[in-house]
Amino acid sequence: MADGSVARRYARALVHLGEESDTVDTLSSDLASFSSVLDLSDGQLRAALDNPGIPIAERRNVLDAVLARMKMHAYVANFLRLLMDNGRFGELPGIRTSYQSMADDLANRVRATVTSARPLDEAGAARVRESLATATGKSVTVTFEVDPDLIGGMIARVGDTVYDASVRARLAAMQQALTRGNLDLAGDAGDAG
Repeated sequence: MADGSVARRYARALVHLGEESDTVDTLSSDLASFSSVLDLSDGQLRAALDNPGIPIAERRNVLDAVLARMKMHAYVANFLRLLMDNGRFGELPGIRTSYQSMADDLANRVRATVTSARPLDEAGAARVRESLATATGKSVTVTFEVDPDLIGGMIARVGDTVYDASVRARLAAMQQALTRGNLDLAGDAGDAG
């Protein structure tokens, strides 16, 4: 199991290099690209590069071949070699997560996932980004997802905070209120008459 403090230490070192060279976001992008490549073919490359049963020289040759094709920033390439040489390649997912969090903090940025019942048009997506930026006081990078089970509305997740404005959530709340008898149905009916 990965030790989060080890991942944070490695991430902090790479972020420091990025700050010094004004390449924090470039390094983040390269880490993400490399992680995506590792996940191809059911993660076979990741498993091979992290397998202590394969001699380090062979794993290093494979890593160098992959890095040569990807044309990554030298800091990231050297960082990945360092992880392999130190037997810390398995820490890469935690390092990437910690790095992204630190990079976002430096940029005064948060990441959000917005799930809606149907795809949002550009104008709707822009309004959502603007609303989340206003609510958080930070710039927001949004990933949009679609879940037809929401019926309508949307759910926004920003860090640990969830904004649920879905029809499904409203219906569930009404159902709970009805089963607890918390709705004043007689009062509502009296207002109509």
